[in-house]
Amino acid sequence: MTVDTQVATTAPPKTPTVRGWTGWPRFKRVIRQILLWIPLILLMLWTLVPFFITVMISLKTRGEVFGSTSVLPNDPSLDAYREVIERPGFRGAFVNSVLVGIGTTFLTLALATPAAYAFARFNFRGRHLLLLFTLLPRLVPSLGLMIPLYQLAVTLGALDKRLTLIVVYTGMLLPLAVWLLVGFIQQIPPSLEEAASVDGAGMWARIRYIVMPLSLPALITIGVLSFREAWNEFTLVLVLTTSPGKRTLPYELYLMQGIQGIQNYPAEAAFTVLTILPFILVYSRIEKYIVAGITTGSVK
Repeated sequence: MTVDTQVATTAPPKTPTVRGWTGWPRFKRVIRQILLWIPLILLMLWTLVPFFITVMISLKTRGEVFGSTSVLPNDPSLDAYREVIERPGFRGAFVNSVLVGIGTTFLTLALATPAAYAFARFNFRGRHLLLLFTLLPRLVPSLGLMIPLYQLAVTLGALDKRLTLIVVYTGMLLPLAVWLLVGFIQQIPPSLEEAASVDGAGMWARIRYIVMPLSLPALITIGVLSFREAWNEFTLVLVLTTSPGKRTLPYELYLMQGIQGIQNYPAEAAFTVLTILPFILVYSRIEKYIVAGITTGSVK
């Protein structure tokens, strides 16, 4: 008997292999997707449910709001919207909010672009420390700025002016705008600007024709954030405006609450819907640019 035959005869018998459950990877993938979707669903409900209830209240009457526990209106009516639109201060406040929002947006972009370009392209002593200090105004709540800004506006004779609101809002938003834009400009290859410099382009020409077009998602993001902050700001409007013709929408909504008799919840809800509806429509048109400006920061 040969050695190979002996090894073959003395080798232990092979045990049959047990195949595992082939659906386990798919099961883990489903569980992972569920765990990802649960926070998104909760966030969506947290956002949409209050807005849905507000819309339903705006379609009710005063008596139905206090006399019925149902969320859905029994007899939907647009009387609350008609009452808000016919309100004397609504149209003026809407125009003021639009003007202040647009002015704040353009002034913020005009100042943030060259400032961010300087931080992103120039190497000077204390650059990182100075960039950190630009965030200090964001750490101070607007409530703490009410008295100093009021005294400064009175001293300069700038009280009750739209331009004052635009300048103040820009000062509050400029640090965040510079920080967002610096990171985006740093992603732009300097070789593009070097090639333009060879062709004779100056710094402002490079900013206009190279940096700004490639930073368009970031600029749109900053513009939307600036407009939203100016649109929703209330505390500073409370101290910097005194006449009804210079008030914005948040101030006008504040004046509607609890003036006389029963609280007019349908009118307040309709006012809220009319206030945020234009912003939602604009945001839905430029949402892809905002997402690109926040998440990517890359150059095609």
